Amino acid sequence: MTFRHFAQLGLATLLLTLFVAPSGGNHAHAKPPFTLESIQQGLLSRYEGVSHMSIARLQKDLAGPGKSNYLVLDAREKDEFAVSHIPGARRVDPGIWHSSFMSKFGKIAKGKTVVIYCSVGERSSKMAKYVQAALIKNGAKGVYNLQGGIFQWHNEKRPLMASKGKTDYVHPYNKYWGQLLKRSAKLRYSPK
Repeated sequence: MTFRHFAQLGLATLLLTLFVAPSGGNHAHAKPPFTLESIQQGLLSRYEGVSHMSIARLQKDLAGPGKSNYLVLDAREKDEFAVSHIPGARRVDPGIWHSSFMSKFGKIAKGKTVVIYCSVGERSSKMAKYVQAALIKNGAKGVYNLQGGIFQWHNEKRPLMASKGKTDYVHPYNKYWGQLLKRSAKLRYSPK
């Protein structure tokens, strides 16, 4: 994992990764000492002021006539997005500069509800906090982090897309964090 990845994860996740996460070897199958639910609780306290949307609500709204009122952004790396993403999502680099983000998404977010997700919610909560004031000032209806991220979406067997169409696979970020995924046979580090 590079320094850039650590910077994107935030201090709390960094500390968990350094002091709790096994580095491989005989600990490769150790279960994480946390769940998607406990991660979400931590995000609520670390990112005060960031709104969170449930997966059920997002999928329901995207399936209905109001789906054009949404801008769904995937705040993961290119390789993660290439394996799979939520249908209709657009990728945004998790380390994007504020000005670049606003140039790319500011106008298209006007009048829309913006939902940002990543693997579990750390990168997307950070991004939501980073851009929400500017997006709302430019006319976005709201800015949300997706609760549970794509990991929970995958665990609930909701539809995923890849460049060649529908898929059941998801990028696990790494072996340790991938243990939060229930369908271990459906993990991939690159699209095939």
